[in-house]
Amino acid sequence: MRIKRLHRIQLSYLPVLFVVGLSLLFIVYLTLSEVTKQSALKANNILSYNIIQTIDESLKRIDTAITGQLLKNEKVRRFFESEYTEDRQYWDYQTVAVLNEMMDSHPLISSINLYRISDNMLLTPTTFTRLDNFGDKQFIGKQLSALLPFRWTERRPYAEQPGVNESNVVSLVKFASLSDRSLVVVHVDTERLSRLILDMAESGFQYIELLDTEGKRIASRDWADPSMHGRNVRENGKEWSKASSAYTGWTVSSGVYKGSIIEWISSLFYVWIALGFLIIAAGIAWLVYLTRRNYRPIQSISQRMNEYFRQKQQELKLEDQDDELQYIETAIEKLFDQSSQLLEQNKENLAYRRRYVFLQLLEGAVAGQVQEWKEEIGQFGYSLTDCGLLVTMIEIDDYNKFNEQYNHRDQYLLKYVLSTVLHEMAEPVKLCIWTEWVERHQLGLLFLLDRDGGMEEDVFELLGKMTGWAERHLPYTVTVGVGSCESDAANIAESYEQALEALSYKTSLGTNRLIRSADFAAKTPFELVRQAQRVRSICQSFRAGDGEWERHWNDMFEELWQQLVSKEDLIGLLNYLVYQLHREMAELPEEFQAIWNGGAHAELNGVGKQRETMESIREEYVRVLRETAAQMRELRESKHNHHLIRSVKQYVNDHYNNPDLSHAQLESEFGLAASYLSRLFKEEFGVKFIDYLSQTRIEKAIELLKEHPDKTVQAIAEQVGYLHGITFIRAFKKYTGSTPGNFRKDLI
Repeated sequence: MRIKRLHRIQLSYLPVLFVVGLSLLFIVYLTLSEVTKQSALKANNILSYNIIQTIDESLKRIDTAITGQLLKNEKVRRFFESEYTEDRQYWDYQTVAVLNEMMDSHPLISSINLYRISDNMLLTPTTFTRLDNFGDKQFIGKQLSALLPFRWTERRPYAEQPGVNESNVVSLVKFASLSDRSLVVVHVDTERLSRLILDMAESGFQYIELLDTEGKRIASRDWADPSMHGRNVRENGKEWSKASSAYTGWTVSSGVYKGSIIEWISSLFYVWIALGFLIIAAGIAWLVYLTRRNYRPIQSISQRMNEYFRQKQQELKLEDQDDELQYIETAIEKLFDQSSQLLEQNKENLAYRRRYVFLQLLEGAVAGQVQEWKEEIGQFGYSLTDCGLLVTMIEIDDYNKFNEQYNHRDQYLLKYVLSTVLHEMAEPVKLCIWTEWVERHQLGLLFLLDRDGGMEEDVFELLGKMTGWAERHLPYTVTVGVGSCESDAANIAESYEQALEALSYKTSLGTNRLIRSADFAAKTPFELVRQAQRVRSICQSFRAGDGEWERHWNDMFEELWQQLVSKEDLIGLLNYLVYQLHREMAELPEEFQAIWNGGAHAELNGVGKQRETMESIREEYVRVLRETAAQMRELRESKHNHHLIRSVKQYVNDHYNNPDLSHAQLESEFGLAASYLSRLFKEEFGVKFIDYLSQTRIEKAIELLKEHPDKTVQAIAEQVGYLHGITFIRAFKKYTGSTPGNFRKDLI
């Protein structure tokens, strides 16, 4: 076949590739150059501002510390007293400790000098000498006679002894006392300022220097970087930005060295252009290669279609016999026409149609159209005439785990095995069944039984065998929900709803079993309101770090075992529990809230999605709550006042029935202010002392109401510490939402 079209494709693409590629390369280069330059300038300005601001803040803190702490310190004040005392030497040593403490608090400080004019003595963290013997005496003498306000000085040499350990510093001088002009001098090492600048700007192609008001260098990034020693910033650098300080008058100057990477990139413009042309040339060669290679399949397809229609003795009429693509397009259109004719004969996929009809049947679409549906279902080999209909739903247990362990192909095979085994088991007992997967984890079964319903026992026996077989031979178990047997096809939706309802009680009744209406008819219906008080007790005990929360938890589940609880009801109850726990945790200090919000809250909210049975859900909740309680207990025990507050709590538990128990009594008993104890109690347990006392009394009253139904409300009130019955009733109603009398009636 000719290859005329191949040349046309090549000639149409090559000019476009050349023009677009070159244009994009040029635009991208210009854009990146401008963006890089502007970004670098902006970043340099921000860095200069941040450095001068950081230096200002550090020096201001030193200035403030001298005025606010050093000069007001009692030990320093005694050092500057002019009168001689016998313990002056002691106070001098104490002053040295103050100076060392201040230097530890401000790492930039290299030394602090205190000059006492009364006896011409000068004190540093390492030296105590007369001014005449001090290495920096000329500077101090100049400051004594200075009339200008004291400010940070320019960079200068400093040594406590002439010629020994000399370093460059900037200094700040303050009068310790205006009456005798005693001085406090603080020296900041310029090398430490250089290291501060280096820590904030580690880039090797950028220079930064700190200049005083006269333009002299105080510190420089290069002085702190050994790799930059010997580099002359003035000659090798180009300034980009400046930032001045209103506090010191100093300036931070920054820029880049000549020959840096940015300048180097800009100089390689022609290299990039040349590289771009090479890439374009390579692209052209690659396009030619791809075009030739991609043409081969077209050629092969065209030849095969030509052979096919020649064998079928069919001829394709084309205007241009050399156009291979037109030939292929025409051949495909003809094949589509033939395929469409076949699809018209079988419009609906049988398997999909079966499932659709099955779902419509279960959802009650038969009502009012029984005859039409009988004909529809008859196409699949089933008859709804004169038969009983029973719907069962088979659900894969722990489907989340099953879904994680197997891929889609394996899941399909394992599900197919289950439905196939059902049909094989039904054949010997002559049960007619229709099975379809209505959900990814649920298999629907429709049993077509005799109208007299005598085959229901055979159905139950079949389903029992199936669950046992699945447990032995499949990597998963199943639970079966059974609906009622209906004689009218219009009522099949009721049987379907009953089967789904039976499965909803799998949480209470367990998995890997057959669930019928008789299995849960005798169970007590679930009542959320009855569990509200127990939830509150769990949450309050958990918040207070009281181990009693596990007892309340077990009591709640003991009662749930006796009731009929669907998974939806159980998750609703536990969500309410998590909500109440979250509210209780909000009353605790932030460190306790961090433990709760750090993972326990989200983990508890996700348990219901991962677990199916009540026992597995209960175990997972207990695990999370125990771990959280242990972390909170460790946090409480780490506090120094933990044992004190525990003692207060134990005292309240032992004397709750004392009507006179109050803040004043606690103050007398523990020897601490009542307000202080109350604050500590609130921080430890997240509840005020008076509320905890009321809660303890009401919980004891509830126990008495349960254990002694013959006792009067007034007697119980007095037994738990209330002298007046009306006060007890108000507190009881506030805590439980019910009066003691009504609460006792509800217990009966």
